[in-house]
Amino acid sequence: MDQQKTVHYCGLIHHPEQGAVVFLPREARTGNLASDLETASLTMRALARFGAETSKRDFEDDGEAGNPGALSVIKRLADDFRDHGLFSKRIRQPTRNSGKPDWAGTVKRELAMPGYKGQPVFTDIRTSRATRSTDAILTQIQAAVVREIHLAHGWWLSGISSRRQELLLCLHPPFPRTTWARKLDTLLPSLYSARSIFLAEYLRSYLRETRKSSGGAFVFGVSDFHAVWETMLRETILRSPHDKRRNWNSELPKPVYTLKDSGMSDARSRGMQTDIILDNATNYMIVDAKYYAAKDAVSAPGWPDIAKQIFYEHALREIVDSTDMPQSIIHNIFAFPAKMNEGPLVNVEVRHEDGRPVSAAFRPVYCIYVSMREVLEHYVNNTQGVTIAAPLHQPIGVA
Repeated sequence: MDQQKTVHYCGLIHHPEQGAVVFLPREARTGNLASDLETASLTMRALARFGAETSKRDFEDDGEAGNPGALSVIKRLADDFRDHGLFSKRIRQPTRNSGKPDWAGTVKRELAMPGYKGQPVFTDIRTSRATRSTDAILTQIQAAVVREIHLAHGWWLSGISSRRQELLLCLHPPFPRTTWARKLDTLLPSLYSARSIFLAEYLRSYLRETRKSSGGAFVFGVSDFHAVWETMLRETILRSPHDKRRNWNSELPKPVYTLKDSGMSDARSRGMQTDIILDNATNYMIVDAKYYAAKDAVSAPGWPDIAKQIFYEHALREIVDSTDMPQSIIHNIFAFPAKMNEGPLVNVEVRHEDGRPVSAAFRPVYCIYVSMREVLEHYVNNTQGVTIAAPLHQPIGVA
């Protein structure tokens, strides 16, 4: 199968001397440098969102295997700096004759002169003035980390450059980088503000879980983009107002074993897991997001995927069809990535050896192609605008 023979890595590989290389998703590259750079930025932001939302966020110990969760940490730290700048702690500096008067301290420590009526007159008044300190260790580590992020990721992150002067003015932590995470461990119990706690936790994640190798090379991405493609499609498809995003998988029939001795049923905990089901007022569509080249039969899904889709249709009919109503219209779809919303394959169907069509029990699975660039843009912007078309080019994603 295509998926077994091909590495589908997507993401960023950074070398300290040769620079960064971005591996774009399938069908995203155009050959136009400016356009491909925009797509590379979209890809990194899409991986960052995927990493923030996925339930499994396990990081590799050496920081080189890459993980979309690491990109989400990087983006959160960059966004925080863009919106709020360096963390500063509000303190009161003691002053004289400037700021808020400290009468108790003035009476206790300053010499009073007698006034013309005998009342005490203080020529010097102890005062204090509120100021913000950026010398704290948390701020120093934040600045050092954001400087690293700016150098390696500033091309796809927005807003860091506009506050670059803050980074340059901040002192560097006075101890080795290898100890920064432990310093934050010690500091964390004494923090109380929401932002300081957020920074300490996310800086620790960056330092521990995405630390660079000794040579300065690192990798951020996913080894197989298929799960990202499926998630992006699910989140960006324009649905009918009738579609309530029903939890279809929980309703689909499950396999149940019967025990010989007791006759009791023993159900499997996991049943059928469809990618996407679109519910229209008049029809349904089962969409299977497939990260395949889909140029011909060899580079398209094989028999296990085809049979699964046919079985999904039968399972869905068990829920939506009734004896007193006409049979529901259900479209079965493979959705492939493409540069444009078009491709060579129309459908796949089961036939007899001599070419004769089979019964209606084996309906065709149709093939559609969706622009990878369009899906990336909608996913990054958190919008729904991808229209999935019915086999006869009738949009059924919207009513």
